Amino acid sequence: MIIDGHAHLGGEYRDLPAIIKTLDATGTDMVVLCPADTPRDRPMPLPDPPVKVPGKELSWLVNRFLRQATRSRGRQQHIEQGNREVYEIATASGGRVIQFYWANLRQEHIADDILSKISSWQIKGIKLHQSCHPFRIKSPVFAEVTELAATEGLPVFIHLHSKQDVEELVDFSGSVKTPLIVGHLIGLEIFISMKEKTSENIFFDISCPPLISDERIYLALKEFGPERVVMGSDTPYGRNNTRHIIERVNNLKISQKEKDMILGDNLKNILRL
Repeated sequence: MIIDGHAHLGGEYRDLPAIIKTLDATGTDMVVLCPADTPRDRPMPLPDPPVKVPGKELSWLVNRFLRQATRSRGRQQHIEQGNREVYEIATASGGRVIQFYWANLRQEHIADDILSKISSWQIKGIKLHQSCHPFRIKSPVFAEVTELAATEGLPVFIHLHSKQDVEELVDFSGSVKTPLIVGHLIGLEIFISMKEKTSENIFFDISCPPLISDERIYLALKEFGPERVVMGSDTPYGRNNTRHIIERVNNLKISQKEKDMILGDNLKNILRL
């Protein structure tokens, strides 16, 4: 089974027909989908074909840009509307689109809102983005939401913002049982330096392909094993990301069993499919 474990509504995934066409063309069974930060009918230009970007500081530069770019109320409203659009697409997709609800932890009564969406929309996971919706790992609301996720059996995908946030997530990880999927290998080197304290419920997403080098993927595999690594495209941030990331995984010098784990088997277990 191949599962695109992290993507946004836009580009090659702009609507249900485009999503099904892309999934079929790439041999992908399912996609985990959430909104984009702004309407993106076309892919956002990034290097194509993907280039190797080994710099571990790249994530922090991107995060600073995202923090400034997503401050407007219009973008926040688009994310809110996008959650409903993803719900409607997932409902009509025959199981091929899996909704992760993009939650703003600064919203009042956010835990109640998430609980409502679990009941009414049957969401399969929660997406948190510290650069777009700033919050602290060491905050009551983060503890409340992750505990709710654990109770409901939902994974949490989190885009971390700073080095301090990575350290705080490591310290927090053992206090909750739900899977915590760290986006884009952000802070990988810090997780490695704190490996003894990093709980086994932390998983590592390797999207998006234009900005993630093979070297860092191999580093994640070496330090945490293929059972802790999951594949995502981050569509529409880059062109043909689904095809590119599947090719990247298939070209890794690891066993076929390990490739299968990264391509979808790990997410199948996390999502209890």
